[in-house]
Amino acid sequence: MRRFVIASHHQMAFGLKDTLQFLTSRENITDISAYVDDERLEEQVGRVMASFGPEDEIVVLTDMLGGSVNQYFCSYMGERCHLISGVNLPCALSLVLQPEDLPLTRELVHGIVEEARTHLVYVNEYQTAENEEDE
Repeated sequence: MRRFVIASHHQMAFGLKDTLQFLTSRENITDISAYVDDERLEEQVGRVMASFGPEDEIVVLTDMLGGSVNQYFCSYMGERCHLISGVNLPCALSLVLQPEDLPLTRELVHGIVEEARTHLVYVNEYQTAENEEDE
């Protein structure tokens, strides 16, 4: 089964999980909101990752590449565990909506990440460029 873990500093992970569940009705999403209580992040990560079976395909989405949250997941990366940092809603949505009967290949995940980058736009300049093209 494909499992998703969204992990972030503070409550971003909870909010992204809540939004994904609203849009998709998927229940296979776990969130880790780091540093909101006294539980050590290393213990939270270990507990969540230990809850998955050896056949599970795991997709971990974190908030920042250089952050501690992302670092705690690095040791879990592998053929069946994909770690993606700097997540945004288009990226997460695209991954969650992938058919579960097809494994997530490196190439597929890479393509989804590249596509998600196009959704980060400085709209002030984007709207100006579109208005100029219309003239």
